[in-house]
Amino acid sequence: MRVDVHAHYMPSELAEVFEQLGGAPIRMRHDTDMTARLADMKDGGIDRQILSLGGVHPYWKDRTAAVEGARAANDVYHRALAEHPGRFGAFGAVPLPHAQEAACEAVRCLDELGFQGIGLGCSAAGRPLDDPEFEPMWAELDRREAVVHLHPGVANRLAVGISDYPMLLGPTFGSPTETAVAAVRLVLSGLTTRHPGIRFLVAAMGGALPHHWHKLLRNASFISQGAASLQPIRLVEHLRRFSYDTSHLDAAYVVAAREAGLIDRLVLGSDAPWGKSAESVAAVNDCDQLSAGEKKHILDHGAEALLAPSRVT
Repeated sequence: MRVDVHAHYMPSELAEVFEQLGGAPIRMRHDTDMTARLADMKDGGIDRQILSLGGVHPYWKDRTAAVEGARAANDVYHRALAEHPGRFGAFGAVPLPHAQEAACEAVRCLDELGFQGIGLGCSAAGRPLDDPEFEPMWAELDRREAVVHLHPGVANRLAVGISDYPMLLGPTFGSPTETAVAAVRLVLSGLTTRHPGIRFLVAAMGGALPHHWHKLLRNASFISQGAASLQPIRLVEHLRRFSYDTSHLDAAYVVAAREAGLIDRLVLGSDAPWGKSAESVAAVNDCDQLSAGEKKHILDHGAEALLAPSRVT
């Protein structure tokens, strides 16, 4: 089965709920008519596309609003899946930073709604994902060997001047750094050691992570002086367990991923409808830096294996 693991869905119905509850405008609005999306999937030979919120999440300080927003998103996604049986899946939303409520909504997504995993921003309400208070959520996800998709955009204004061009500089330069920091913190904090059952999927080939792989390991070796949390061998082992979707794939990313030993952890992703499924498939097929076997794995095997139902019930 050919699966596109990185796609988004924000219909006007849901955007209006988020605007009312969160108090901020939602620029993106996606068509509820899936005809064009399904045609693009057909052009790319895509059997299923996994929908998620991406960079917009119900991460609000007001507990009631956050819970209501997450439930609204998941109900909209559940309805979309029911209207197109077998063609779509979903990574559910959770109401962080409210850990107990996030745990409950994650359980509903996985156990009741039948979603393929949980989608998370790279931080929540100004707090890192490895915040100790979030442990109840991580424990439930670990118990179910859940897939967790990390997506940037929640806090990608990381340098002076980015906010002056938020739709250009933030996604171009802030998001790759935001993604890499979140992924590495999961290891450094010990979260991946405490919760080894969680299957992490990192958006857009890990952002800046593969490009700065050797510098990360060199600095970890220099700084740690034997500190277990910074030992390069641990970073390598854990980060190579993650999967990385191929949205925005290009030759430079492939070279960096190969140097980092991540090439066999790549799975197909498009960032639809911002990107196109068919174009993402073509990018893999046209990439001279990938072998035929690697292309086959990315297109037809990696995502299916990652999303296989958990052995834990």
